[in-house]
Amino acid sequence: MSDTLHREVISPEPGPILVTGAAGFMGYHLMKELGMGDGDIAVDIDSDFEAPEGVSKIRWSLPSPPPPELGCVRYIIHLAAMSSVSKSLKEIHKVYEINLMGTISVLEYMVSKCPGAKMLLASSSEVYKSADDLISENCEIGPGNPYGATKAAAEIAAFQFARNYDLDIVVTRAFPHFGPGQSGNFALPSFCRRIINTLQNGDSIIRVGNLNPVRDYLYVTDVARAYRHILSRGQSGSVYNICSGTGISIADMVRILIDISGTDIELKTDPDLFRPVDVEFQVGDPSRLRSLTGWKPEVDRIEGLRKLFSWWEAII
Repeated sequence: MSDTLHREVISPEPGPILVTGAAGFMGYHLMKELGMGDGDIAVDIDSDFEAPEGVSKIRWSLPSPPPPELGCVRYIIHLAAMSSVSKSLKEIHKVYEINLMGTISVLEYMVSKCPGAKMLLASSSEVYKSADDLISENCEIGPGNPYGATKAAAEIAAFQFARNYDLDIVVTRAFPHFGPGQSGNFALPSFCRRIINTLQNGDSIIRVGNLNPVRDYLYVTDVARAYRHILSRGQSGSVYNICSGTGISIADMVRILIDISGTDIELKTDPDLFRPVDVEFQVGDPSRLRSLTGWKPEVDRIEGLRKLFSWWEAII
């Protein structure tokens, strides 16, 4: 089935859309996926970011109260967060302030300005406890880092607001995703940059931490499309994994990037680069989302990595 047909069948009913964290990695991809334009709103800590024509860009630095010009909308997609696991380990107070208290500020806005709206809270697979098999939405919560802990806390707050104020809220738990525009603080963009810099410097070795963990990687546009599907058909009070159901080690993803670079770089393990805690296996069960909408990934991982590496080549 073509993506055009998907767009015709699985799209939200008309109404203004608000996206928080619109300047982030996912923001622009999602705004394009939703076809946002006149009447829609994008917010972030400043208004200097790219958005589709017609979208109103408003400053909102969470967890502060919403700006007075922010009125009622039909849909809220709450993306805004400190999303780096490594940064969360260094800035614990800040990650709780942004991810938990920021979510509460958005929920308070929803209650006061648009209690009839539908909200999609973008959470993360980092909320789950380590598992040996595919992770379904019913698996045990047990985050291994501050980022995951704040996302789990934000979920609890959202569902508590939903019960207390009869709000329509769905939660998504996206597994790791990548693509052009992602910060170099994240693993795969960081490796793209390091591979390119290594080649430019005439070196042949990259020191690495633990590359054994297995992850369920998705390309960014596939995740944006899943958000559209869930915003359209997701059941209030439900949680949806966004994942492929297939895992690959970080080591194999990095070797694909090295192959794409066309060179022979050696990876040397450095124990000083290991994280204090690292989940060894995190692969999701996509059954609930697939049964809801038929969604499945469309961009092959190798194709996605080629796009990511080409993007970094162009900006370095």
